[in-house]
Amino acid sequence: MGAKQGKADLKRKEIADFLKYTHFTEEDVKKLYGHFRSISGSIADDGLIDKAEFRQALGLPGSLFVDRMFALFDENGDNHINFQEFLVGLSVFCPKGSLEEKLKFSFKIYDFDGDGQISRDELMKMLEASLIENHLNLTPEQINDLVDATFGEADSDGDGKIDFEEYRKMVMKHPMMIRNMTIEIS
Repeated sequence: MGAKQGKADLKRKEIADFLKYTHFTEEDVKKLYGHFRSISGSIADDGLIDKAEFRQALGLPGSLFVDRMFALFDENGDNHINFQEFLVGLSVFCPKGSLEEKLKFSFKIYDFDGDGQISRDELMKMLEASLIENHLNLTPEQINDLVDATFGEADSDGDGKIDFEEYRKMVMKHPMMIRNMTIEIS
């Protein structure tokens, strides 16, 4: 079930286990396994998704955002996404994924070092990457002003970091920040 999926179909026990910790139905799991097999076999047919296959499946060029998404799906940090990691990652994005799950996942996108806080540098890196990816040109001064404004609004304790609770409050004021975190999987 864990590290490497062979070419065989999923076993009933595996499916039952997947149903326990995702928001998917048995039918969803079977369909997603087909998608997983297609993605994981697109470059190297090894039953695992590497970063190149992940990028290719998303149809996006290499970017900081894609790298962060890959790292979050790759829970064990082995530079591959197995089927379990694939399901758990996608489960957050399905309509049944809770607001809490979406908040935690989106927070981790910004929290590069995993210390439970978003620093000015982390926000700056992600903002710059997003602007480049979306072909938006802002001056360094404008980018700095955006970071300042974000910290001015979110950093309620003034410690120079945005912790998860501060992030949650900001997203609740601006729900569009996570509007793209729900996708129809079926």
